[in-house]
Amino acid sequence: MLNFLSNNLRCDFCNEGLLYFEPSETLNFYFVPETFMLSEIKNIIDKSINEYLVFKCYNCGSIIKYTFRDLEKKIREFMYENIVNMISIKELRNSNLNAVKKVFVYCGFCEGFDGKGSCPIEMFEKCKLKKIPRL
Repeated sequence: MLNFLSNNLRCDFCNEGLLYFEPSETLNFYFVPETFMLSEIKNIIDKSINEYLVFKCYNCGSIIKYTFRDLEKKIREFMYENIVNMISIKELRNSNLNAVKKVFVYCGFCEGFDGKGSCPIEMFEKCKLKKIPRL
């Protein structure tokens, strides 16, 4: 999971840099006293499971803390965008449109016929992506 995230997780601040997992910062985030009783170790582990993982941006150097639920949501959003793009590419390949069209309709749901989110009117009217719910 962390390998997938390190290749696809973008910074929330600069939107350009990739985030990478910082295991040492993550461990520093959890307060573990130098001396503790062996009976306390279960409480320390239980507490830390629901806490954060720390990531750092390659581009701007921002430190971002994500819970496991945040990471799950990021993965789901990434997969959703990829699935929508694959469906749109299939729809564009299956369409019998002429290469030159002058009137485009922008919906922004996918990359579109022009690569900017717009498609010819005929394609827009036939598009099955409009039926897919947005996140």
